[in-house]
Amino acid sequence: MKIIKDTNAVSTVVASLMLIMVVAGSAAFLSKMMQDMNSQTDKVAGKSTSADRTSMKINIISSDLAMPAVEPLVEAYNNKSLGVFLRLQESETMDVTSNVSIGEVGTGIADIGVSDRMPSPDEMGKYPDLVVQKLGTSGIVVIVNHVTTCPVSNFNKNDLVGYYNGSNPNCKAYQMTGSSGTQQAFMKYLGNPSISSTITAVTGSAGMLDAVKNHQDSIGFTEFSYVDSPDKLGQNVYTAGLVNNENMAMIYTSPYSYSNFTQAAISSDVNNSYYPLVLAHPLYFVTRGNPSLEDSFIKWARSSEGQDIIEKNGYISYMREFS
Repeated sequence: MKIIKDTNAVSTVVASLMLIMVVAGSAAFLSKMMQDMNSQTDKVAGKSTSADRTSMKINIISSDLAMPAVEPLVEAYNNKSLGVFLRLQESETMDVTSNVSIGEVGTGIADIGVSDRMPSPDEMGKYPDLVVQKLGTSGIVVIVNHVTTCPVSNFNKNDLVGYYNGSNPNCKAYQMTGSSGTQQAFMKYLGNPSISSTITAVTGSAGMLDAVKNHQDSIGFTEFSYVDSPDKLGQNVYTAGLVNNENMAMIYTSPYSYSNFTQAAISSDVNNSYYPLVLAHPLYFVTRGNPSLEDSFIKWARSSEGQDIIEKNGYISYMREFS
């Protein structure tokens, strides 16, 4: 057996072996990382295939309040394998409001935004080519964590105003941050009262539900799609009935069901006995112009097939117009 004594040769061999090991290890690491990323994408976007990932990509961003409608739409559309892959943007560190959704479309970061309000005049001034199309309608409900002081009852507007202006301390009230369409619609329902500076602000309907769940004797408001089944509400949390202030004998009883909203929409009567129409507010698709790929998805989402999907997830079709 020949012993190699040339240390330079040995160094070259060892270096080559080490380089091969590093390259192989890096490739394995990158492969695992891509698998993890693809797995996260699949959870949001549906049963995509490698062919889908080589298709035309459309980036879509939704406000948190519209997310329960948008996720199943994206999944169903991607599963059609039409040569277009919708990539739903989500953030683990930031809740997405309509401000973010509209802004990312306006600046070109996202191709489609879903907002729970119309773009403001300031936003239209910054992004004059924004195009808005109605997706559907969402309903707001009042939620209560009842233990001792905060009642489970039928609230009239004066009761709710008292919790938000600080004159009635029996319930700890929560509001929403940012220019939330839900906050705007709820405060409009109450007559746009002044809100006490002591009222804690949370982000989105998911944040509101978490806050009320975790604090005894608290009250807030949220999208119906976040509380459309008892298991979503949690212990001691209830949807509250509401009293029609214009007709004190009229009570919108709780618990609500999907039929409350559909019956109210069909009646188109502001004094209907199912649900206060002023608490229903629309959801919109927002794009820059009408690009063909994006418009194809939006037309499908606004078709009877797409509207059936959002109605199965706690929203009302835009075809059922509210007065």
